[in-house]
Amino acid sequence: MQLIRNTFIISMVLIVNLSFSQKAIPSITAHRGASGYAPENTISSMSLAIEMGADFAELDVQETFDGEIILLHDNNLKRTTGAEKNIWEVNYSFLKSLDAGSWYNDKYEEEEIPKLSEMIDVVNGKMKLNIELKTNGHEKKLADRVVKIVEDKKYSDNCIFTSLDFSQVDRVREINSNLKVGYIFDTLPIDVDVFNSDVDLLSVHYSLVTEDFMEKAIENKKEVHVWTVNDEDEMIRLTSLGVTSIITNYPDKLKRVLLKMK
Repeated sequence: MQLIRNTFIISMVLIVNLSFSQKAIPSITAHRGASGYAPENTISSMSLAIEMGADFAELDVQETFDGEIILLHDNNLKRTTGAEKNIWEVNYSFLKSLDAGSWYNDKYEEEEIPKLSEMIDVVNGKMKLNIELKTNGHEKKLADRVVKIVEDKKYSDNCIFTSLDFSQVDRVREINSNLKVGYIFDTLPIDVDVFNSDVDLLSVHYSLVTEDFMEKAIENKKEVHVWTVNDEDEMIRLTSLGVTSIITNYPDKLKRVLLKMK
């Protein structure tokens, strides 16, 4: 009787372990680079994300007045550089004079706002990119210019294109249907059936991700990328649900959690 009981327990453990192993471990996406440790959207934060073992880095791109594609989250430069200017009002030459690092820590003084093309050179062969197209109402050829940079750099297979502005994602798809694209949202859109939409992935706030959400996504062959997850318990919950990628400010913390779960 004891032998039967022990055999049953061992079998159940094997079944549980097999069930977990069949779910893919999510990739690690560093939010604006390792932004928990270095100024966001900079070469320093991206380089640190690489050191910490991130698979992807999420970054934000916008256009300058003279059409350069640079990394910046906010519409205005005030928070990260101290300059009271909107990004669409300035040329790239003006950005070169700004300090985009000391707001975070003095050791990052004179950190520059990088171009997308420069960032691709930094991460190429070391990390992939989740390129978020940030709209501000003044963009001219944002999607077109971003796609051209990526194609010129022969980096198309190593990045995904996402946006809160669905028209930007749709434009990327129009330019090159082979590029991997996704919608970003924190509440389910009313006017778009995202599960049946012509995108490869859904980039969503972690509060939306439930078993039901995952079932619909899997049924419609959609990847699920979840932001912005810095809590360890939430990392465990989302991994157990089978999300594709977890976006975090602390890629080293997420890596430790995933290693423990393995």
